Amino acid sequence: MATLDDLLGVAADSAHQVYLVEGDLVLAEPQAARLAEVLAGKTGCQVRRYRRPPTLGPILADLRTYSLFDPAKVALVVDSALLADEKAAAALVDQAAEVVPLAAGHDAESDPAVREAASRLLQALHVFGVDPAADAPATVLEKLPAWALQGGGSAGKGRTASRTAAQAKALRKELAALLAAGLAAGLRGFAEGDLAQLGEIVASGLPPGHALVLAEHSAAKKHPLREQLERRGAVAVLGKVEAGKGGQWQGLAPLVAELARETGVAADAAAAAELARRTLRQTGDFGSRGVDAESTSRFGAEYRKLASQAAGGRITRQLVEQSVEDRGEQDVWQILDALGQGRGGDALAQLRRYLAAADDEIGARLSFFGMLARFCRQLVAVAGAVQLFNVPRGETYYKRFEQRWVPVLQGELPNGDANPLAGLKAYPLFRAYQTAAAIPPGELARLPWWVLETEQRIKGEASDADAALTELIARIVGLVRQ
Repeated sequence: MATLDDLLGVAADSAHQVYLVEGDLVLAEPQAARLAEVLAGKTGCQVRRYRRPPTLGPILADLRTYSLFDPAKVALVVDSALLADEKAAAALVDQAAEVVPLAAGHDAESDPAVREAASRLLQALHVFGVDPAADAPATVLEKLPAWALQGGGSAGKGRTASRTAAQAKALRKELAALLAAGLAAGLRGFAEGDLAQLGEIVASGLPPGHALVLAEHSAAKKHPLREQLERRGAVAVLGKVEAGKGGQWQGLAPLVAELARETGVAADAAAAAELARRTLRQTGDFGSRGVDAESTSRFGAEYRKLASQAAGGRITRQLVEQSVEDRGEQDVWQILDALGQGRGGDALAQLRRYLAAADDEIGARLSFFGMLARFCRQLVAVAGAVQLFNVPRGETYYKRFEQRWVPVLQGELPNGDANPLAGLKAYPLFRAYQTAAAIPPGELARLPWWVLETEQRIKGEASDADAALTELIARIVGLVRQ
């Protein structure tokens, strides 16, 4: 993978015309701008910057056109998201596949449907960097990766169902016939749509002196256009902020260093950590969590504001606390941890932070209550299982608990009923076990009624839902402290 310095060298000495700089936009945008300025400096033109354009069509069309008044053009496009999903490239294959096996026995000259599908197939081949006329059609189609024929791309008429390996193999053969028909008709696959037009530019180039620099927060590693640019040494990947354990954020140092270079004002490590805590948020589902790109942009914007206020040329934690509203992400599991340890004040403070940062406070409150209700049910179930299976209440070593007591607690019940703890992961079970062990067994019997009462109050029988939730938390803390 090329570094930014590599790209700057390539831009100064070669004829490459399309470049990709990937990373958090606070990093990627200024570095891509440096690259664009180098390209523009070779011809003396100005860089045209486009941030999050709704479409690339007009920009790409302008780059492909000579102009008497602009003999050279350099475009910097920031966060187009065009390369974020490789399935968009596979969608071109899906569109071509809509007419097969209809294409059998039809030619692209007389049948408009076959002609359009053949054009789509030619576009797809360009996007994947495959020369449609380089070999026999069947051999050319073998150069498409298997995933491109599996279906599921966002085609024009909806989402194509995934194909089996046998169906993909049959489709490859049918597409070879379609390609042969398109080539016989003299089609070249006129680029339609942003992706196809960009594929045409990557394959065929731009007029001399014209160049395109893409600054993207993310680009799919298997995207065919990214792969083509990588083979040319025209891709640089910069740092990204990632969520670490315990609410920590990894990869902040390059972000802070770039902002310090840009503003001329450095930040203390504690100040940078606090700024991250107040601005950065995660996105995506539990299995594929990432850092929200908007929040890293907010981190950058707040840093620049602080730099203008910093006395003595340095940003301190005190300045961050005084000047930046806390809109960061609160880990709800930390709230439950505080509850389980009897730290009611911490739990309530974290809950207020969680709700204050939510885009939908009502939805966030209901979501948290649902998680808290499940936790309460787990406490009651764990306490019952501990008593039923004679599990000791004082185990503090997690590994021993996981290996020895988790199988026991999740074992088959004597009456044949389903075990409510079955399927619960070991660590959440350990968390519930520790909290349940701190509560006198007889007191836990009151939890289900408290949860039901709180639910009724939150969902309409009380004017202050926050008071109802606060009261439930106080009751649970009171049990743990007994």
